[in-house]
Amino acid sequence: MKLKLLHELNKAAIKAPLNFEFGGVVFKFTAYIRLVPESELKKLTEKQGASDGEIVRELLVSWGDFIDDGKEVPFDKSTLEELLVYSGITARLSVECINAQYRITEKN
Repeated sequence: MKLKLLHELNKAAIKAPLNFEFGGVVFKFTAYIRLVPESELKKLTEKQGASDGEIVRELLVSWGDFIDDGKEVPFDKSTLEELLVYSGITARLSVECINAQYRITEKN
């Protein structure tokens, strides 16, 4: 790869503020989503039988500002699995993981 800027993207995470309601409960936190090349995203989303959970497990690498019962919730796989029990939350996270791949931030 000739462009050093593109090489830096291999380690990039997209910061995505989330604020949604599910079942009357508000979830508000910042998701950190692994940036992947289009070819990898295509493989992940077009894979026969791929589920929203698989997409989230592959692309969501962390979160911040996630508060539960007044305390910060650290990111770990077991807590992520607790969230993924609910298909509505799983679908919302999956959509965000995919949409974040296309979001460009303008700089002044």
